[in-house]
Amino acid sequence: MASLKSGSLKARLKRALQSRPMLWDVYWRTKQELLRFGLLRYYLYDIKHTYQAMHWPTGHKARQTLSSALLFQYHKLEKGLVMPGKRRFFGADPADAAMKMMHRWQAVGYELDDPVYLGAIETLRGYRERLRENSLDPEDKVSSRLDHFLSRCNVAVAALSTPQKLAELQMTHSSAETAFRALVESRRSVRDYRPDPVPDAILREAVRMAQLSPSACNRQPWRVYLVSDDERKQQLLSYQNGNRGFGHLAPHIAIVTADEQSFFDASERHEPYIDGGLFSMSFILALSAQGVGSCCLNWCVPPAKDKAVHRLFDLPESQRIVMLIAIGYAPENCMVPRSPRRDTQAVLIPL
Repeated sequence: MASLKSGSLKARLKRALQSRPMLWDVYWRTKQELLRFGLLRYYLYDIKHTYQAMHWPTGHKARQTLSSALLFQYHKLEKGLVMPGKRRFFGADPADAAMKMMHRWQAVGYELDDPVYLGAIETLRGYRERLRENSLDPEDKVSSRLDHFLSRCNVAVAALSTPQKLAELQMTHSSAETAFRALVESRRSVRDYRPDPVPDAILREAVRMAQLSPSACNRQPWRVYLVSDDERKQQLLSYQNGNRGFGHLAPHIAIVTADEQSFFDASERHEPYIDGGLFSMSFILALSAQGVGSCCLNWCVPPAKDKAVHRLFDLPESQRIVMLIAIGYAPENCMVPRSPRRDTQAVLIPL
């Protein structure tokens, strides 16, 4: 009874304000500003995440941070090896840092056939060859340490040697352009799905292709958590507000995340979304190239829902959710929106 009276009183006050346009305008503007102010608590949630995860303590040994830091250091050498212009000495500090982290990797007992570790070996080899072939280190600032370290690395992986010629990776210009145009023009957001699941081999191949996406210093922070159980899918979709009417039809829902532990401090606070977004687009195109439909499901949710999904699927706190993706085969007569694009002149702006 008390709540009914309260509701009635609120309605009467609202009607009274609406009958006075100036007062109603002040009330409405004040209410909107208070709501905007209340949403600032979302930033506090982001600050907490950034403070806790985006930090590489001295001597860190956790696999995600150690592998990210190792990639970060030897990618500096990779970039130096492909720079145009006169050959010059560079890279002693990142080379030493990489070797130090590789010693730590060995001490912890991580696998020595991990691609990140093997890539570091091949990059150090390529760097050492550059110094030797061009006599760039006459003062022996780093060469002896490199020789000593590499003399104990008997593994050689030609597929990871660096640098390599771009021409060896490319299709002819005409075939690449034609294939890509066909792919992007045929891809559309699918909102109707057949019930049959997508084979695991196809999903894995899509991830493999998407892993070639660029990321900050090649740290590859992305993860894909695939939800295929009907009950768990519905639980997940209940926290997302853009899947009504079709989300339940998708045989798979992917949770795409980026691990904040891949980034060293708050100056990189936007990178989880940038790198995760680049990966997501590649993943969607890789699915489309194999005849699989998909639809991006935004993750614009309050902190409470984000926390709930982390708890539901036991996701580490450092895994920042970038988006959800509905995945499945489109039925034969599936309809999709035309979705007109802006005029190119409105997007490409010469400066």
